[in-house]
Amino acid sequence: MPTVMDAIVHAMMDFRKEMLDNLQLSLEYHTEQLEEIKVHMDHKINELEKRIEEIGKTVDVINIRSLFGGGWTVFQRRIDGSVDFYRNWTMYKHGFGDGNGEHWLGLENLHLMTKSGRHELLVLLEDFEGNSRYALYDEFKIGNEAEKYKLTVGSYSGTAGDKFSSHNGMKFSTMDQDNDLDGNSQKSCAETFTGAWWFKSCYYSHLNGQYYQKGNHLDKQGVHWNNFPRANYSLKSTTMMFRNRT
Repeated sequence: MPTVMDAIVHAMMDFRKEMLDNLQLSLEYHTEQLEEIKVHMDHKINELEKRIEEIGKTVDVINIRSLFGGGWTVFQRRIDGSVDFYRNWTMYKHGFGDGNGEHWLGLENLHLMTKSGRHELLVLLEDFEGNSRYALYDEFKIGNEAEKYKLTVGSYSGTAGDKFSSHNGMKFSTMDQDNDLDGNSQKSCAETFTGAWWFKSCYYSHLNGQYYQKGNHLDKQGVHWNNFPRANYSLKSTTMMFRNRT
């Protein structure tokens, strides 16, 4: 026959089991809650990272315009390949893209804005490894449409290497207007290299070429500033801008 002590021990064991069961249920509940919180926080962190990236792009543009004393007008920008730069003459004449992202301001606008006074040109380059370079030219002018928007650039200084002076005096070419100086009417630099530029025959720089995500390529297709960071390398980002020179 069970004694009083046995009954007490049995009751204590039942109580202990009930407490452990309750603790287990509580642990499972709070584990689920923590998992839900983690999922929610991961989602918020992803949203925040995207927002920071977008803000960073905006800050980049703001910071770029403040370089060397500010007053810069950005007329070309490549950052992610979201805008197709293999366009015809009309599109390059009038411009395309988003001023807060990838864009081309337009050759006619460039002519109107640089035809009077003196201007300088700044080119910013970045590769996929985070290396940045710049090229500064102390003169910049674009001719009118009758001149095929001929390029005029002055003396170079900077860290990128001078890959634009060789294009000085060249006319602009697009997929449907071959104005380069290769001496071959059957060959179009713009078509061959899927872009548009002040080609000579054909180029030492071509920042309107086809955008590639990983940098290295076996040919001259891509966004190029020859030999930065090395040959046949398509850049991650480029920005071209000008301002009045005082």
